[in-house]
Amino acid sequence: MGVSMAAEAEDVSGPILVFDPATGDVISQDRAGEPWYPASLTKLMTAFVIFKKLRNGSMTLEQKLTISELAHSQPASHTGIAAGKEVTVDWALQALLVYSANDMATVLAEGADGSVENFAREMNATAQAMGLDATHFSNPNGLYDPRHISSARDIGMIAASLINQFPEYAHYYSQPTVALGKRQLNNHNALIRTMPDAVGMKTGFICPSGYNLVGSVVRNGKQVVSVVLGAHSGARRDKASKALLDDAFNELGKPGHVPLASIPDLAYGSIVPADMTTTVCKQKQPVTPVNAHHLEGWGVSFGTYDTATKADMALRGRLISPSGIDAGGTPGIIALPSNGGFTAMLWALDQPRAQDLCGKYKAEQAPCDVMTDVMLLQMAAAAQPEIVPAADQVGEGEGADSADMKPPAPDKAAGKTKRVRKKLN
Repeated sequence: MGVSMAAEAEDVSGPILVFDPATGDVISQDRAGEPWYPASLTKLMTAFVIFKKLRNGSMTLEQKLTISELAHSQPASHTGIAAGKEVTVDWALQALLVYSANDMATVLAEGADGSVENFAREMNATAQAMGLDATHFSNPNGLYDPRHISSARDIGMIAASLINQFPEYAHYYSQPTVALGKRQLNNHNALIRTMPDAVGMKTGFICPSGYNLVGSVVRNGKQVVSVVLGAHSGARRDKASKALLDDAFNELGKPGHVPLASIPDLAYGSIVPADMTTTVCKQKQPVTPVNAHHLEGWGVSFGTYDTATKADMALRGRLISPSGIDAGGTPGIIALPSNGGFTAMLWALDQPRAQDLCGKYKAEQAPCDVMTDVMLLQMAAAAQPEIVPAADQVGEGEGADSADMKPPAPDKAAGKTKRVRKKLN
């Protein structure tokens, strides 16, 4: 760990990394192969997949994409443009990478591959081809899913690939605002406002991940990139990133640096990613049990625990194991009646899938029980009536804690999309 990394360690709970994207030389790193929740850093891979399609001609910047109901329903950050309206690929990319718009991530995914599920499969195939052994994507925006993981090493590899393979799109990361009607949506990356030589790249935040940032600076013709995961606040991630980037230029060109690609990723399931909810979202309940009324199909149980937190830890570990990472189904923690504890479960499976999956888990020495459809129906019947909770006031997407979050009136903004894009070009 370098001097700056040690100095900023108290502000960052997760892995950190700084490297030269031109040579791949790692200037400094700590736990760079450890799994973490990437949050909106995911959008770097979303952009990478779209850039590849722009290059091969299967998409164009001027192509119009229709906003679906699914896209419109995505939580903050989002543009708020109404379902049925159209945006161009170019404008969607700006909103994606400047404002971290979750709705535009879905719009791009559906426009590229027809569905979020298909796009996630392409993201994972791309990650596998790049040798990103700690990475698995469940969606194009980085909203929380226990199987949506990466590492600082893998995120650095994505950032380096974007810089080296698609320099013509570098402006998307450093753009300070994106116009939506009369409103200017600010870039969440404060470094582009506080460091004159900063050139991007992307912020990320969900409660489990803490505050993440990929920062990049070009100075005297040399570029360095930092990856900070799990900072305790937006200000602390900016401070840590700035210190890493400034310090890195003193180390460029010195011997003894290892290549970024040589850092080993930890195997799926070897470590459960930390959950920073109690640190960065203190008003939010760390684990919200699912009412058993929602159970359906066949399932797999991973045991019963005296607290929801212990059950959640077990579930997250099972889901990122080699057997669970692509298992499908619906995961969750079920509160048993009469204060009987909490069970970690995966349901909405068919019979062959549930039986096969539990067999694989047992081969991994991971205890499990197959839950038949009859058993799940019995659990649902025994459940207490569901009480719909009050709306959660703690945001889960990047910028959800920002004063710049109020979107414009959807229809008014959407009606000006064409004019806005022309202005930005």
